[in-house]
Amino acid sequence: MRQLRKPYLLLSSFFLFSFFVSCRISKFKNPKQCNRVVITNKAFEPVLNKTKATKYKGSIDVLKNHLTGIIIVKQTDSVSTHIIFVTEIGMKMFDFEWKNNEMNAAYVFEPLNKPTLIKALLSNFKQMCLLDVFDKNAGHCSNKKVKSYYEVEGYKHRYIIADSLKGISSQNIFNKNRKSCFISYKFATETNTYTQIKCTQFGLIKIKTELNKIDE
Repeated sequence: MRQLRKPYLLLSSFFLFSFFVSCRISKFKNPKQCNRVVITNKAFEPVLNKTKATKYKGSIDVLKNHLTGIIIVKQTDSVSTHIIFVTEIGMKMFDFEWKNNEMNAAYVFEPLNKPTLIKALLSNFKQMCLLDVFDKNAGHCSNKKVKSYYEVEGYKHRYIIADSLKGISSQNIFNKNRKSCFISYKFATETNTYTQIKCTQFGLIKIKTELNKIDE
């Protein structure tokens, strides 16, 4: 009986996990209302301020490392945006560039320069900063469980819960019905800025990122 108990518990846990995940993605399914739209800054406030750099106190937990410092997001010209992470002692950890609808690493500190890690970080920051959202087609949908959300075209199961006045509250990104990334936002209506952004990536490479806006 004891020999059977462990496999039984493992199997039960697997089915329970599968049911839990499927329930999570199911809240975006079968919308009562869904209109095709193009996402603009009238839909919700962008993270990027095109006139000045935005600074965050940032922390990244990855590969058993806890990295802290300042993350700067700035548009350097009409087509380029840079996301730069600098430690408290002034050491640059990475410089990511968004240009021509592509996110690339302009610089990475050598100990972090692992292809799978960099690919994951590039994707995370692109999604967190909404660089790949605006001017894209999407379904603007609602149902009993979610009042208003956008299903971004061109991505498998990427849902943005947002309000035109309150900004984005979260992004839910799934891969084959399993949640691969969850991003939450805190939005200040007084200043129309995102004061906090948290990103959790699941899977083989687990990454937790937290950005807290620095008021200037």
